[in-house]
Amino acid sequence: MSQEHTQHPSPAADMSRAPGHWRQALALATGLLLAGCSDGAGPAVQTTPEPTPQQKVAQLEASGQLPHLERLPLLGGMDANRDGVRDDIALHIEKTYSDPVQRRAAMQMARAYQAMLLVDKNDARALDEVSLQSSRAINCFGLALGADRDPAPGTKARQEIRALTTNTKERLSAFLAYNKSRSGTVSSVPEGDTCE
Repeated sequence: MSQEHTQHPSPAADMSRAPGHWRQALALATGLLLAGCSDGAGPAVQTTPEPTPQQKVAQLEASGQLPHLERLPLLGGMDANRDGVRDDIALHIEKTYSDPVQRRAAMQMARAYQAMLLVDKNDARALDEVSLQSSRAINCFGLALGADRDPAPGTKARQEIRALTTNTKERLSAFLAYNKSRSGTVSSVPEGDTCE
């Protein structure tokens, strides 16, 4: 009985007989791998750094997608005409609401939010006055935006004005302190025309 033994070449031996293809592939792979690395002496792949949150906000403000808001370290912000609304918010309202009734109601809502920031949180009487001012503004703004038909637009608009008003850490902290001072109290939204 004769045993035949067939010898199969190893893959490496088989590749060595190919006319340089595997060597070319290896050289190409090595070159691509090294091209992605840099020791600082040669050119590396250039990537654009991710913008900071402040840069993103500035870009959105510059494009008009966000209103340009002042961020001075003043709790009340700039109010040159002393109407109780920060100038940047008044400008946003002017641009956003073309209907005069809605514009006046939005200004009343903005004044109420501004008062929440500035009120003495230890003065119960002043807190009650600001709460009444807020309730009247909510009712007025809601009616101006058609809350009797659909409350959603009024709610969204109030949230926007609140967000614009509380655009810094200090302002948000003052708003939260106002809410904390009102915790446990009850207030109601008045009926009828409460617009100023």
